[in-house]
Formats: sequence, structure tokens, C-alpha cells
Amino acid sequence: MEILSYKKFYEDPVKKGEKVDEELSKDCYNVFACRHKFCREWCPDYVEEGNESYTSYGYHTGLLALSRGDGDLSEMKNAYIHCLECGQCELKCPNTMFGGDFYRVTTTTVDLVRKMRRDLHAQGIDYDGFEEVQKVIDDFKAHDAGPDEELTSWAAGLDLPFAGETMMFVDYYNAFQTREVPIAAAKILKAAGVEFGILKHPHITTGELYETDEAAWVDAAKKNVEALKAAGAKTVIVVNPHEYSYFIKEYPRYVGELPFDVVFITDYVNDLIKAGTIKFVKPYNKKVTFHDPCSLNKLCGNYKAPREIIEALPGTHAEIDDPVLQWKYCCGNGVSSAFRKALPDVSYKIGVRRLKHANDVGAEVLLVACPHCKDMFAETKTKSGINIEPVHILEVVAYCMGIEV
Repeated sequence: MEILSYKKFYEDPVKKGEKVDEELSKDCYNVFACRHKFCREWCPDYVEEGNESYTSYGYHTGLLALSRGDGDLSEMKNAYIHCLECGQCELKCPNTMFGGDFYRVTTTTVDLVRKMRRDLHAQGIDYDGFEEVQKVIDDFKAHDAGPDEELTSWAAGLDLPFAGETMMFVDYYNAFQTREVPIAAAKILKAAGVEFGILKHPHITTGELYETDEAAWVDAAKKNVEALKAAGAKTVIVVNPHEYSYFIKEYPRYVGELPFDVVFITDYVNDLIKAGTIKFVKPYNKKVTFHDPCSLNKLCGNYKAPREIIEALPGTHAEIDDPVLQWKYCCGNGVSSAFRKALPDVSYKIGVRRLKHANDVGAEVLLVACPHCKDMFAETKTKSGINIEPVHILEVVAYCMGIEV
């Protein structure tokens, strides 16, 4: 996906007591001047909270007010955490339709939110609940400094090399908290005869770090690219859609054109199914629906492969929304887990809304293609009592192939 939104003024921090950059102010006015407010109607946070300050319109209006000497930066500390970074507003806004700066006259909300979280943090102005987010960052930093054997422990017994023209990138969240997902991915690829490797030491990719210490995140990004290049990668298969969005949208900003192709796991598996390389040996006799990961559908415009995979699964009865209708939903985690950690009650309400919709279409199983979605929905199911089972689509593919995960 072409990068249309990033602008030089993002590099100039918004500081307390200082004038807001003139170009940023102009772009904020272009959103403030809108009276349609398409950005808010499907915003998962706005639907639950009803607070316009927590919408794209509100973020831009607040900054415009600061540029005119009204208000104080500290007053905005709890506003920017209310963004899930899902990108719905960018798809609905006439200025940023198709997820980019369509007319090249405005900011995009996800970029702006990430910038403002960094700027506020640099000045010690952190939102309420930031302590829980810092724990996540510290945990991943500890993993990054840990031994290689720990980082690849999820792959124990799979006999995967640390080099190859095809490499599978596994982030820390998958490696430590939802390891059944990369295990399923690896077993599917091995059963299909795909020769691939993994990095001996993948580096930190989490969005929480990107929103607090851009330099550290960029350094890790460069190390990942160099490590994959050194491993001989020509194709990199990414298992987590959050990291997929970083690889194809964020990494090129800082590293330049990547020396390998990046493919999301569902696209790769779907191609194997179409080629007849993946064979199904038993049915999955369940009524299912599918939840599009925000980072895959809304941020990257990638939604076809999971639907085609589900259509190919034997015995499955599916009732799946059009991808555009899914713009209104999120699991509640957000593209960065900062939202979920800082706003657990709001996160829960957003998740409940999605589970209720799955229940309304008569599904027994809510298929997902994101480990964060699976974890979030599992927690929401337990708390709410809504009897919908969240299952990762790779686990079902493996099941139908007769693979035990």
C-alpha cells in the first residue's frame, strides 16, 4: 500500500507552551472545517463513549485550539489514548478516503495519534493508566535482551532453520502469549512442503514502544530488516497483522524499500490451498463468522484471503459480513494494546458489541486472523457469558488438514 500520509511536520514535536507547527495547524483546520463528521459515526470508542473529543474531529479541533492559544496541552493527555488506531475514520473521511491522504491536504488520524502520544510522553504528560502500558514495554524489552533460545522456544521440536529464502517472522506477542498461532502456521507450512526459516533473534516490534520511543523502535526495525536480509530472505511471511501493517507501512518510512517481499500468513496459506498443495482430510462442522482484524482490513485493505480460506474449509457453514460493514467493529484491543491496558472497561464494551453481533448471525465460532483479537475475545467471552468461541483461522486450517496443534 502506498504511503500517502507521512509528512515532515510530524518530526517537529508539539510542546507545552509553544506554538503548534503552522502546517500542522492548516491540516487540523481542514478536518475542523468539515461538517459531515463521517469519522465519528462508526468509531468504536465514540459509539460506546459518545464523546466527540475522542474522535478524529476532536483531536484535530483540540490541536487547532492550541495553535490559537486556547487551552493547554496537559488538558489533552487522556484524549489520545481513546483512539484504537483502527483506521475507520481515515476510510470514512472525504480527505483521507482509501486510508491515505487522498487530496494531500490533511493528516491521517493514526499517524497523528501516534505522534501526539510520543510528544506527550516526552514531556512527562502520560495518560491515566500508562503504568500498565509501561509494564508491557518493559516486558518486551526484557525479551529483546534475553537469550535467543527464549525467543524461539515456541518452535521447539519443529526443526526450523535460522535462514532461508522464505522466512516466517514471529513477534514477541505471538512467541510468548499466543504461541499456538505461530505453531499452527509452522505446522501448516511444513505439511505443505514449504521450506522456510525463522529469525534466531527477532527484535521488538510492539506498537507501545513505537508510541513512546520512536528511536528505539526504529533501531529495532532496522535490525529486523538487516537480520532477514542476512538470512537470505526473499519472501517474509508475517503471522501477526499488527506487525504486517508495520512492515508494509511503517518500516519503509525509516528503512526505505525493503529488500524482500512481505506476505501475510492468510494470503500465503490461501495461495497454497488454491494450488492444491494444502489438502483437507476432515470437515469443520461449525457455524462460523469472521472478524476482520483492524490492522489487516482497515489499515492495509487486506480482506479477501481469510474469506476464501473459510469458503474452502470442508463442512463449514459461514455467515460473514461484507468487509466494509466490519469497519464499525473492533475486538477492543486496538492496534496497539495501550488502549486495552489503559481503558479496560471501554475495551470490554467494544468487544461485547462485536460478540453480540456474532451471536446475532447465529455463529457458534468467531474466526479471527489476529492473536490479539483471539485473546481479547476470549477474555470478553469469559466476562460476558456470551457463548461464542473465538478461534484463530490457522487452527481450523490445521484441524481440517488433520494436524494437531
